[in-house]
Order: sequence, then C-alpha cells, then structure tokens
Amino acid sequence: MVNIRPVELRDVDAIYRFRLDEEVMFWASGGYGNAIPAREQLVEQFRNQSPLDTQRYFVIELQEEEHGIPTVIGQISFRDMDRVARRATIGMLIGEREYWGKGYGAAALEKFVTILFARYNLNRIDMDTFADNKRAIRCYEKAGFAIEGMRRKAMWTMNGFRDQVVMGLLQEEWQKTQGNTSYYL
Repeated sequence: MVNIRPVELRDVDAIYRFRLDEEVMFWASGGYGNAIPAREQLVEQFRNQSPLDTQRYFVIELQEEEHGIPTVIGQISFRDMDRVARRATIGMLIGEREYWGKGYGAAALEKFVTILFARYNLNRIDMDTFADNKRAIRCYEKAGFAIEGMRRKAMWTMNGFRDQVVMGLLQEEWQKTQGNTSYYL
C-alpha cells in the first residue's frame, strides 16, 4: 500500500540518498546541479516547511505488509502554489530504483492529486518534464493529465537542452472520474 505524508526530519537521509543518485535525479529533474543540496540544506528546508508555504514536500511510503514498517521510496511535492488562481505545479520521484515500473508512482500520484483537489481545493494542477521522460508522461496521463503544449529546448539536462512537455489536470476533469466519493483522507 502506498501512502503520502508530509516530509519529516527523519526522512532527510532517504531523500538525500535519492538526490545523490545521478540516474534518479536525471529522470526527476534533468540532473542539473542545484538538484543536489547539502544535507543540512534539506534539514532546514524541511524544518521550516509550513502548511501555508507555496512549496511543500511530502514522502511516498510503501507498506508491503499490513503491520510492517513503511519504507520511504520517493518524494512528491508542489511548488508555485497560487491560492487565488487555485493552482500548483507538482513533481515526483521514486528514489528507490527497485520500485520503478511497478505502479507505485501512479498510485502515489493518484493519492496526491486527491489531496490537492480535496484538501487544498485547487482548480488546476500542472506538471512539466522533458520530452524524453516517457515513463513520467505515461504516469501522468494515466492519472488524467493532458499534454497542453511543448516548449522547445526549454529545459537543460545533463544531455543538453531538451524540449519541455507541459501537462495539466483540472478539478472538474478529476471529479468526473471520482463519482460521488466522500474523502476521508
């Protein structure tokens, strides 16, 4: 079972380890240098996080057994939250490679989208990635996101400039898939 919860200081070592993994960070951000903060910077960033921030970090936990100890396998976040326009941009990474391609990212994304629409009452969620990141694009499409455009050579990666895919999901589109579900997150 996949769970989403706000990041805590006990998660710093796992997230720091993810960010030191060059391949993980390539697929998460193109691998550019500012994606590797010092461990102390992560501590400060997470310690100072507030529910009212325009940027917020959460962890993706996997609990494989009913009463087992959850394992942090990734990170999911929002940034650039605009409370007037009710929108934010999200990003996600599965930092433990052994869990890639097994549907955990899609499950985490589904839960996070529910949190953002049901708890934060967003009207729109955006995401962007480089066009070569087919796995991420498929994952977001499964969650209902639509490709809205392409910015040519707008992202720098370790492999040079790449086209950027921009995707979005509206609350009304998401609600159509939910029926009359009540949310007790």
